[in-house]
Amino acid sequence: MKKWIIGFGFILLVLICCNDNGVNEAEVLSVYDNFFYHVTELFAYHTFEDEVFYNEKYHTIESIHTLLNRFMTDEGIDQIVDDLYMKENERLVYRDDFQIYLGDSHTRESSYYDITRQTVFNPGLRMVRDELNIEEVKGEIELTAVEVPVQFYSEESNYGISQFGQLGYPAVDRLSLKITMVKDNDEYRIQHVEVQS
Repeated sequence: MKKWIIGFGFILLVLICCNDNGVNEAEVLSVYDNFFYHVTELFAYHTFEDEVFYNEKYHTIESIHTLLNRFMTDEGIDQIVDDLYMKENERLVYRDDFQIYLGDSHTRESSYYDITRQTVFNPGLRMVRDELNIEEVKGEIELTAVEVPVQFYSEESNYGISQFGQLGYPAVDRLSLKITMVKDNDEYRIQHVEVQS
């Protein structure tokens, strides 16, 4: 009887160890939530000067690092800066599509959702959270979601159509996301983000 209990205990221990991927999903999701909450600050505080729009509060590499370094590695922050900004006169200014959107307020050819849908500013990303697949791959943590339907409003809602439709939101969009995280000093940090809509 003792051998059976010891054998069963050993098998149970092996199964637990094999199934535990060592990823603290609650911490990973906390970083995910906090990142998408704070990153929206990067497309705010719009100021127009010297023929360009920029973020009055976050227009230097240092200020963006201060905002995001709790959630991202230096490599991740560099990716965000490259994706969203251009350097002009020692200041980071928004990339061309954002410039065009902000400058053409009366004759906009693109909508808010058009210019943010493939970026970290896509507001639907916070709604994808429960559908994320989290796994450890070669020492990195990958969060993935593929073609997740996100409903912004009901097609029958006059309020939704007037408020969200005016900004270019579809009633439903399908979002795909891949985030790579690493564990840095016992904290999870985002290293790379890809968004598709």
